[in-house]
Amino acid sequence: MKLLQTCTALLVLLALVSPVFADEHAAEETPPPTKKYVEFTLNGTYADTKTVSTFGTSSTKTLRGLFKKLDMLKTDDEIAGIIFKIEGVSLGWAALQEIRTQLSEFQDAGKETIGYLESGGNAEYLLAATMDRIVLMPTGSLNLTGLRAEILFYKGLLDKLDIEADMLAMGKYKSGVEPYMRDGMSDAFRESMTALLDDLYAQLLNHLAESRDSITVENASDLINRGPFTAEEAKQEKLVDALQYYDELIAELKSASENEEVQVAKPSFERKRKVPDMNSFAGLMQLFSMLNPPQRAQAAGKNQIALIYASGPILPDIDSPFISMSAITPKELKKAFEKARTDGSVRAVVLRIDSPGGSALASDLIWREVMLTQREKPVVVSMGNVAASGGYYIAMAAGTIVAHPSTLTGSIGVFGGKLNLKGLYNKAGLTKEIISHGQNATLYSDYGGFTPTERERVEKMMKTVYADFVSKAAAGRDKSFDEIDEIAQGRVWTGKQAKALGLVDEIGGLDTALSIAKKQAGFAEDDKVNLIVLPKQRPFFEQFLEQMIEDTESSIQLPRHLTSSHPILSMLGTPSQHIITWLSLFGFKDGTQIVTILPYDILIR
Repeated sequence: MKLLQTCTALLVLLALVSPVFADEHAAEETPPPTKKYVEFTLNGTYADTKTVSTFGTSSTKTLRGLFKKLDMLKTDDEIAGIIFKIEGVSLGWAALQEIRTQLSEFQDAGKETIGYLESGGNAEYLLAATMDRIVLMPTGSLNLTGLRAEILFYKGLLDKLDIEADMLAMGKYKSGVEPYMRDGMSDAFRESMTALLDDLYAQLLNHLAESRDSITVENASDLINRGPFTAEEAKQEKLVDALQYYDELIAELKSASENEEVQVAKPSFERKRKVPDMNSFAGLMQLFSMLNPPQRAQAAGKNQIALIYASGPILPDIDSPFISMSAITPKELKKAFEKARTDGSVRAVVLRIDSPGGSALASDLIWREVMLTQREKPVVVSMGNVAASGGYYIAMAAGTIVAHPSTLTGSIGVFGGKLNLKGLYNKAGLTKEIISHGQNATLYSDYGGFTPTERERVEKMMKTVYADFVSKAAAGRDKSFDEIDEIAQGRVWTGKQAKALGLVDEIGGLDTALSIAKKQAGFAEDDKVNLIVLPKQRPFFEQFLEQMIEDTESSIQLPRHLTSSHPILSMLGTPSQHIITWLSLFGFKDGTQIVTILPYDILIR
């Protein structure tokens, strides 16, 4: 009996104690909560569209692709913070401002953002300054050195080659001919460039002041005048928050909380792809597949907005399949607008322009397509880094124009002429004998400059094109001819200035333009809208087959502007691109062109 009582007591005691041990065991096995950071690299150039190569689209990084990735990070509930490694950024001002806007939205999403710099210049710092804190490598530097404008003049080179640029310009500030006819800036060119730089510099100071509590507009200029800064100086001036090597930053994050396990990883969408084995046929096919991925099917439905990209110089149509997708041609844009105009499911069009202009004739053909489409459905223009000269020409028929504060726009003016190669021919031991009938028969000849009567005819044509440009801008902007003529004259304006002058309607980026188009199309704010992107980017083989089907008897010639996409010329930088574009406009059989184009780019370093 006593044994039974003892056993019963032990069982009761075990029953009472077991939950305590179970709870302690469960507490030991429950893992601590996880705090996840992802590492995301911002570097290089982000373009509007991918470059098309022989086999397919290149690995060019696009703004829309970047924004999709940033949206994924913002909406991922598992991510507590993002470490942005910012290095080697090369962007135009408008692209930089658009990325800054996207990065600023992380604060609204409640996610911690950290900008990590090994070293940085203006562009890298302006991106990092949007974040909660900035970390700089202890041996790095912060190269805040202000802005500068550099214009390369080619007259000396042309003189050495005995080439004469016989050019005329319409508009006091139309400076496109100056790099080829002068050794330095005219007073009007200098005035225009100084005004642009003044406005962009003011925007730089405002960006610094709005991003860092320790900086005001008043002391931002003083800081820049004292730059560049060593890492220690940048820390003392409160330009950065900490000096750490990257591994030290990671270690600090992991040790910051004893109750959480901190993980730092790459985003899920940045999985590395294995390099195919080039020694096998299967590997070659895999490489081809990587270079030319299958196109995603466009979403069907009635709620559609067409997004049409116009990137690069505006060049005439050439009957060839070799046209580089970095150029804008009437043929490609006409197809895009016809599809958007005739497709009943497309309710509005957004035209994204990043172009310094080019051929006046080609610009007018594209303007016509924009105007015809605007009659049928809303067209909203989104201006990128530059939409000036011909870039503005193709925009001005749209119902609404949106630009960034730093977009280069306006430049309503034209210039024209030809390259006189007689001296170069003679230097090479070549001569030409010309027999002509007609007072102006040699107008298009490259073996001599304009005669007085030829010059008179070219000037007359240019005045007509300029008057047409101003008239169409006045009609599109609902202003008088004289009102537009006063702010035209080839003068380049920033988007901020253009808004004050009435050349653009709204300040903002592509998202702003899409939002306006959605509203003008009659969509409710919460309606889901599908984008169809035009024109479709096609690899070389597809263009080649299309051309062969359209005209099997035509001879295929390689146009000069194909070379603008050559990787070697890309390495040479902006000057080579301007030269190639110039040759594309003035190097044809009939080499006299009337053009409207900017002779320079502005990048932030």
